[in-house]
Amino acid sequence: MSLSNSFPTAERMPEEQNEPSSTDEDEESLFLPQAKEVFAQRRKPVVIPRFPENFPDEEINSDEEDVDDSLTDEEDELSNEETSEIAKATTDSSEEEQEDEEEIQNQGESIEQLAAGREEKEDDDIIVAICNAAKPQEKTKPPDLRTSLNCMVTDISFHPNEELIAMSDIEGEITCYKYGNEENELLHTLNHHKKSCRALTFNHDGALLFSASKDKSVVITDTETMKVTQSFCKAHSSPIYSLLCMDANIWASGDDDGVVKVWDKRRSVQKPVAEFKEMDEFVSSMITDSGSRLLVCTSGEGTLTAFNTRRKKMEGQSEVYPSEMNCAGLIRQETKVIAGLGNGNMYIFDWKAFGYHSDAFGDHPSAINCMLPIMDNIVITGCDDGKIRAISLFPHRFLGVVGHHKFPIERLDISTCGHYIASTSHDGRVRFWNISYFENPDLKLMESTTKKSVRNKKRSLRKEKLGFQLPSSKRRNKGDFFAGFAEPELEPEPEAGPAEEAENESESESDIESSSDSD
Repeated sequence: MSLSNSFPTAERMPEEQNEPSSTDEDEESLFLPQAKEVFAQRRKPVVIPRFPENFPDEEINSDEEDVDDSLTDEEDELSNEETSEIAKATTDSSEEEQEDEEEIQNQGESIEQLAAGREEKEDDDIIVAICNAAKPQEKTKPPDLRTSLNCMVTDISFHPNEELIAMSDIEGEITCYKYGNEENELLHTLNHHKKSCRALTFNHDGALLFSASKDKSVVITDTETMKVTQSFCKAHSSPIYSLLCMDANIWASGDDDGVVKVWDKRRSVQKPVAEFKEMDEFVSSMITDSGSRLLVCTSGEGTLTAFNTRRKKMEGQSEVYPSEMNCAGLIRQETKVIAGLGNGNMYIFDWKAFGYHSDAFGDHPSAINCMLPIMDNIVITGCDDGKIRAISLFPHRFLGVVGHHKFPIERLDISTCGHYIASTSHDGRVRFWNISYFENPDLKLMESTTKKSVRNKKRSLRKEKLGFQLPSSKRRNKGDFFAGFAEPELEPEPEAGPAEEAENESESESDIESSSDSD
């Protein structure tokens, strides 16, 4: 067989390819109409409106002619509708964007207005606060007193009838001031003693001023003329530590060796009426009742001793306590004696039963140096930590801090009106404290300022009250800043009267009957 017969030649191949087949005609008949539709659909959204501002007139006209020639009438109608819809959509979207922008601007303006108003309000509050701070505050207590030599003040005493206070210093100088809320006026300066003046007191009517010194002398001065009426140069054989006027004529003194002497100023001979030596250490303080029958003394050896000045004998003495007794006071209508010790404990004795204490209170953090009963159940104490505290008795608890010094408190005294107490310390200053708030029934000093757990209630209350600042103190408590934010307490609903209770009972009975009928 030859190759020409088995395979077609190159000349015959293009002829066979050029001949149309039935399959090609069918494909054309099926493909062309679909392609036209697809091209027409793809060409519709391509039409974009041209703006005459950005193009020259010739280019615009030529483009329009080309588009008009290429599109049929139906396509023109469709394209016009689509362009109108697109234009409407664009206008709607632009309007919505403008509205959103206006709303955002309005919101921004409102926020700015609120912020500006708030800033103005804050500025106004700050200005008001500054103006209030700049105003001179109303003075509620006299200003502090200082000695002329700026030395330590040893004792103070208020006049029983006038606004006068006398103070003595470690150099032996005695000064008398007329005190007031605006200023203090120096009236007299006395230099009777050569050494430190340890004790100072007015008598019951304020006509005489008694002073005792480390030089073992006692001087009695007339407060009107400020002249010495009596002077006891060697009243004791050791330095005098304490002094007390028992009544208009009788007075007592105690020295560093525990000797107690009772004097009568009506006697022409400078000898004591009675003398006792029942203590081995210094006589720290002396008190008596309104009848002036018993003289109760505390000593550095830790005992409480009572003397009967009329019978001239010792009435009773307590057992020796583990620390020195520095001060004592009468409470509960003179039926009990309270004593303060150097270890911070306080012991309560029944009157005429001085052998052993009947109650105790031992929560002071430091030594109790002085004590001042101001009410029947409230006592002011001065301690080594420089704080003056108020204590409530029966029940026993701390009320708070009345005032404070930088150094230990040495002496306390209360004014005639009962609104001020004065305190002395090692800083050479006498400070006044207004305690008139104790007479305010609306001031709830007995309540706790915070809620505590039952388990640690006693300990937490003690810790809280030890540092709680009373209105007389210049310092403020930590929770005072947030006191204005506290929610107001809801008033209790009024109790229903008998008529309202009867109406409520009748309504409840009618409700029960109606429910039973419905069942």
